[in-house]
Amino acid sequence: MALDASSLSLAMQGFADHLAANFSQDVTVTVESPNAASEQAKGSDKAVLNVFCYRILPSGIHPEFGQNEPTFIRAQVLLTAFSDASDASVKDKDLRVLGHAVRVLQSQPVIPVVLPGGTPAPEATEYRLQAVLQAPEMEEMNHIWSIQGGDLAYRLSAAYELALIPIEPLTYLPPPTPVEAVILDLGADAVVDDEIGQTPLAITAADAKVNWLPFTMINTGDVLVSELAVASGTDRISLAVAGPENEPVRITVAWSRTDGSEDTQSAQDFEIKSTALTPETPTASVTLDNAASGDTATIITRPRGDDLPAGNTVRVIVT
Repeated sequence: MALDASSLSLAMQGFADHLAANFSQDVTVTVESPNAASEQAKGSDKAVLNVFCYRILPSGIHPEFGQNEPTFIRAQVLLTAFSDASDASVKDKDLRVLGHAVRVLQSQPVIPVVLPGGTPAPEATEYRLQAVLQAPEMEEMNHIWSIQGGDLAYRLSAAYELALIPIEPLTYLPPPTPVEAVILDLGADAVVDDEIGQTPLAITAADAKVNWLPFTMINTGDVLVSELAVASGTDRISLAVAGPENEPVRITVAWSRTDGSEDTQSAQDFEIKSTALTPETPTASVTLDNAASGDTATIITRPRGDDLPAGNTVRVIVT
């Protein structure tokens, strides 16, 4: 069974094709082991520029990517020139070939290769591959050449890193559906204009009863506030509560006393009367126990029931 091309193979071959396009027909660019490239150059009047991929590295840590999304790698390669040692026409042919390859990559470091491969669909992502000159330690270079085997001796090479190469998953995770609308203030008569040309969507208070939370503000008589300063001895405040009409809520007052102690009043129950939060919204009369100067009360409102999440909180500061 024939193997399909991978992003890695396409990146290497695309890199080699880019170099070959900038040489005359007297130079062949290969993607082989150094031994194979050396053998190809023997007895040939053409020089061989070989691209040898010797290391694959991760591009970094990408916690936002899952197993069904592309990952990215960096490939380190050696560019090495080979020519027939018996060809006396040009003594420094290897240096000329290698030097010209470095000139090409200095002038055109971004490789015009489409990855992950082929001609992508209009919505597909095209990645750019960049060649960056490296300076590996001589110990590392000597090790690479010492394990090639045969009679192949150390040869001057240019080291490059090709980055970034996308590795596509076997199966893509379907992308999430784009958000079409966000509603911040929901009323019984609210109408949302549909951006995609369908019939406008009417949202009623009944729709809001699924996974709803109450929203509260303190009513001072003419404005709504989230924090209110009251005098010592104040025994109640007016709390405006919005949400699905006729839904029950439980209001809890949690105190942080001026001496550092904390206590919580008994829960107070209320029934929501409005889906909109305005100064005219019907209010719940919330009792404050023993409000003394320096105390702070946090008022928590949640749907009536066991262990249900709360909506927003408001504060009362006793001066």
